[in-house]
Amino acid sequence: MPIPPFPPLSTPPSTPTAPLIALLTDFGQADPYVAQMRAVLMAAAPGVPLLDVSHEVRPGDVWQAGFFLAATLPWLPPGSVACAVVDPGVGTDRRVLLVETASRLVLAPDNGLLTLTFGRSEGCRILDATPRLVPASATFHGRDVFAPLAARLAMGEEPRDVATVLGDAEPVLLGGLEPVRGEGTVAARVLSVDRFGNCILNLDIGRFGRVPRGVALAAPVAVRLSPARTYAGIRSGEVGLLAGSQGYLELAVDSGSAAARLGLGVRDAVTLAWPQGETEIDFS
Repeated sequence: MPIPPFPPLSTPPSTPTAPLIALLTDFGQADPYVAQMRAVLMAAAPGVPLLDVSHEVRPGDVWQAGFFLAATLPWLPPGSVACAVVDPGVGTDRRVLLVETASRLVLAPDNGLLTLTFGRSEGCRILDATPRLVPASATFHGRDVFAPLAARLAMGEEPRDVATVLGDAEPVLLGGLEPVRGEGTVAARVLSVDRFGNCILNLDIGRFGRVPRGVALAAPVAVRLSPARTYAGIRSGEVGLLAGSQGYLELAVDSGSAAARLGLGVRDAVTLAWPQGETEIDFS
């Protein structure tokens, strides 16, 4: 059994201080990777519940993982430790980041996965938790680096005990995640397509919750949109624009797939006609 690469600097408390550790990976369920990561956590942080956000992120897709993390983080109990391991650069010189938000801790590789989290967490502090010792496996940092780190934090060690102040290099950020307002248009991207075919856009309800009644999809196809508050409220045969449960506007079709209807996938660019001066529907 590999030796954890982060030997404790002090004796951890006998009882956990975190309400849970939330896991987000692209490991899937067919291989033993999730079980091994959970086994390390159960041994090093006994009594701390483990919450599986998802292990079905598309392999290496930091864009999708970043959305899942940012959408779920506000729902975690205060004091939780989130551990997001979608890490195509595992074993390279990419950094391991520890983010302190107002009431939660987040561990993730420095590969852009945290871009949306930075944007939605005011006053977060970013630390460098890159291991000082060579881990047992250069290809499985989820088990050998992230899990031991998450356990130490869940058992009460302070962030300063496992990480240092971030150096001069800024964290990696993904491009294309910020919508752009034009003259009567909004350029956006598809953050995620859920299993129902709903296309979740990077238009957060806080900024884009007042939707003009004449809103339409201008590109990649021209389609009139029907602003609606529920899926059932979308008129038959039309594409709806809703304030989705994840905090963003989404394109949907009642009892159907908007992604299939519009030919859209994750990361695809869309342009919305966003008329100014029209009567608005307030989703905010």
